[in-house]
Amino acid sequence: MASWTIQSAKSSGFCFGVENAVKTAYSVLENKQDRKIFMLGEITHNETVVGDLLSKGMLLVHEPEEVSEDSLVLIRAHGVTPAVIEKLQAKNCEIIDCTCPFVNKIHKIVRKAAEEDHPVYITGTKGHPEVVGICGECGEKAHVVSSYEECLALPDIEKDSVWVSQTTFSSKEFQKICEFVQKKIAKEQIFGTICSTTENRQRETAELAGVSDVMVVIGSKTSSNTMKLFDVCSDRCALTYLVGTPDEVRPLVPVWRERGVKRIGVTAGASTPVSIIREVIQTMSENGVNTNPESNDINFGDYIESIPQLRKNATVKGAITSYDGDFVYVDVHDKSEGRIPKDEFEPDFDFDAAVAERKEIEVFVRSIRNTDMGKEIVLSKSHVDFSKNKAEIEAAYENKTPVTVKITNVVKDGVIGNYGGVDIYIHRTQLELNTVNDLEAYKGKTIEVLITQFDAEKRRLRVSGSRRTLLNNERKAKAEEVWNSIEEGKEYDGTVRSLTDFGAFVDIGGVDGLIHVSELSWNRIRHPSEVVSVGDPVHVYVKEFDPEKKRISLGYKKPEDDPFYNIEERIPVGAIVRGKVVRMFQFGAFVELEPNLDALCHVSQISDVRLNKPQDVLKEGMEVEAKVLDVNAASRRISISIKDVAPINPTSSDEVEEEAAPVEEVAAPVEKAAAEVEAAVEEAPAAAEEAVEAVAEQVEEASTEA
Repeated sequence: MASWTIQSAKSSGFCFGVENAVKTAYSVLENKQDRKIFMLGEITHNETVVGDLLSKGMLLVHEPEEVSEDSLVLIRAHGVTPAVIEKLQAKNCEIIDCTCPFVNKIHKIVRKAAEEDHPVYITGTKGHPEVVGICGECGEKAHVVSSYEECLALPDIEKDSVWVSQTTFSSKEFQKICEFVQKKIAKEQIFGTICSTTENRQRETAELAGVSDVMVVIGSKTSSNTMKLFDVCSDRCALTYLVGTPDEVRPLVPVWRERGVKRIGVTAGASTPVSIIREVIQTMSENGVNTNPESNDINFGDYIESIPQLRKNATVKGAITSYDGDFVYVDVHDKSEGRIPKDEFEPDFDFDAAVAERKEIEVFVRSIRNTDMGKEIVLSKSHVDFSKNKAEIEAAYENKTPVTVKITNVVKDGVIGNYGGVDIYIHRTQLELNTVNDLEAYKGKTIEVLITQFDAEKRRLRVSGSRRTLLNNERKAKAEEVWNSIEEGKEYDGTVRSLTDFGAFVDIGGVDGLIHVSELSWNRIRHPSEVVSVGDPVHVYVKEFDPEKKRISLGYKKPEDDPFYNIEERIPVGAIVRGKVVRMFQFGAFVELEPNLDALCHVSQISDVRLNKPQDVLKEGMEVEAKVLDVNAASRRISISIKDVAPINPTSSDEVEEEAAPVEEVAAPVEKAAAEVEAAVEEAPAAAEEAVEAVAEQVEEASTEA
């Protein structure tokens, strides 16, 4: 006889909803043998039951698109969305709805709330079939809250919101949420929709596990209800086992006998049929008799390792099922889905396509934490990528081949680039050919670098990279091409690299040339920054070069941009022009004919009478007409006469005395005129020569009159 006692939890096995669905499935198979029969999703999370139904001719599908026309379809206890029902009806299918009555009750509550325009909050597991079906009844009004912490983090809870819960949600967690929400909304807007069977089962199981040496949980790993029971037992009993069939119990019996186990507790998930529960208990009651002689020497440790299970620090495969703004959710064949931070995926990763095809990826289990809601599984994709890509980085270092990285972070004096989970430090001096000050501008960018350090000997892998090295290598190659083909007059598209007081240095493809400040503009400028800035694209041509000294002089300003370009044809001698007075001196006035093109009207060419100064009759900004007397492109000088068109004479009260002035009175204006020459040279170099001639003429006239 058995050397231990076995006690089973009162609430074990099929719940009402699952039992009803399974009975309906067998009944349909017996009475509808002339039609194709589909179950939309596994009718219960039990491989034995589902396998038996499939062997009897039922077909398993997961999407309505997989269902044949005019067929019969069973809806499992979790329920589905209205959209799924519509798709099946469009195929003229006969629908047998096995949705649990407790779930149907929730559907009615949220449907009415949505019709009345109330926001709906559902406490439950994101992506769970039951939760998906509930969300489908209220569309955009639905918000899923998976924990009390998520509830606290909500930005705002609408006063007219309605709250329900997944039938298998933790009653303890839901109670905490209710206490918080009741402070913001009316109590009547919160509906307690957790299934009473679920609450009783978990409570009874917890009590039994607390007084047992061994707890056996019978059910499937794919059942959320079963895995919840497993977690409850694991928290209270060190020797807790999950088994699906009697064959999985037999290897455990010798170990229990060796450890002197006295009391075994048994519980079962809502998807486990009574027949399997009885067989498992019967096997444990056979006093350790092993019906398989070959397994007498089985090693218990090897057996446990052979059972697929999720554990911390393991690398497993999983299918992407959904995503939100922060995380990607992955089915890792456990009761709860694991989550991966979204930023561990490549920027161009197609999440929608991955969800649609349930893309399988390898992930690393960072942590598993049991909560009242179930397991909280934190996964990492970058950890797996790291081990794969570490070898590639080492090879790139040894072979001096560049790699492409994404800048993910900014640190002191540099940035961090990521290559498939491997962090690469890049100092600010190694980002460009010149030192970079604004590191934040690089965050999120993708650049190519050369690995300059790879140190795997220390506790933490240290990798450094340089973009500057690549740019220098590229620059040297381009420089050789430039020097092999350079010639005077050849044009280049370049980039301004730096500015000095005497000019701008321009990269024309691996080689820097200098645009002298005088070559930047036809107008007189004080500094190159008045015309160009560092980083500006410029089109230049070679004026001269010295291969030995590696010097290149560049031209930038174009002849056609010169205000005096083709001036003799555009403004011929004798032409009547119109302009604006812009500056005046003792010897005459400068009149702007075009932007950056001034002509000099001598004081003697303004009026019919002799003027002491242009200001006697002119003002800055005054528009005048004049005749062109002389045009000299070489000396960049234009002379005009106002009086030859329409002389501007002073009024009678302002007549200028024509009497000769004493020599001592002439000296002062002559000295003043000389001072103005210097000012004129500064203000209008193009007219400096004419200004000098005008002063000389004035001096001569003054001396004669004296």
